[in-house]
Amino acid sequence: MSGGPITWMEAALRKNDLRIKEVKGWKDRGRPGSFAPRGAMFHHTASSSAGGNAPGLGVCVEGRPGINGPLCNVLVARDATAYLVAAGRANHAGKGGPWQGIPQDSGNAYLIGVEAENDGVGEPWSSELLQACDVVFATLLLGLRRKSDWLLGHKEWAPDRKIDPARIDMTKYRDRVSAEMRTLAGGFSPPSGEEYHAVERGDTLWSIGQRYRVSVDELKRLNGLETDIIRGGDRLKIRP
Repeated sequence: MSGGPITWMEAALRKNDLRIKEVKGWKDRGRPGSFAPRGAMFHHTASSSAGGNAPGLGVCVEGRPGINGPLCNVLVARDATAYLVAAGRANHAGKGGPWQGIPQDSGNAYLIGVEAENDGVGEPWSSELLQACDVVFATLLLGLRRKSDWLLGHKEWAPDRKIDPARIDMTKYRDRVSAEMRTLAGGFSPPSGEEYHAVERGDTLWSIGQRYRVSVDELKRLNGLETDIIRGGDRLKIRP
C-alpha cells in the first residue's frame, strides 16, 4: 500500500497545536509494500546547521543515490515546524531488529519514521525542537493506540551501524513522551467514526468480536482477512 494509511496525522497534529507544513503530495506518497504501523522510530538528519532550518527536507522527500524516497513520514525542522512528508511506507529503518515482535529488517513495514534536523556530531538539541518531537511522537502513538515503549531510536534498531538520535538517552526520552501523552489526554479521535483495536497477545477474532459486539465474519470483511489468524501488534478496524 503506497498511500494514505496515516493521513489522520495531519488533523491530529494540528489539534495538538503543532506548527505544520504539508509537503505537496504527502497523502499519496509512499514506497511499494505493506505498511501497518505499530510504533515510531526517532532519527536525526545529520544535516549541518549552516544549511538552515530544514536542509534535509529535499532528501527526505526524494531520497538519495541508492535509496529511493520518501525517507521518513515526518520531518521536524530546527524551528520546530513539522513537515508532513509521506502517509505511506518510508525507507527509513534499514537493516536491524528484530524488536517487539517486528521481524528482522522489517522496520519500514511497521514503524513510522520521524526525522529531526540535527547534525549528530555535537549540535545541541534545542528545547523547542525536542518539545515538538515530544508532541509528534505522543500524537502518533496515541493515534496508533500504543504506549511510549513503542517508540525506539534508530540506534536501538541498528546498534552496530547507527547513532541516531545522537546524545539522547532513549529510556529517559520515552519517559518524556509518556508524560506528553498524559498531557494530551487521548489527543486523537479516529476520523469519520472509524474505530480500531490494537491486537494484544492472546486476542482472537472471537474475543475481539465479543468485546465490540461485532461478528467474526464482519471483522474479517472490514480488514480483508482470509483466515482467522491475527498477531500481536496488528491494528484491526472495528467499525466502517
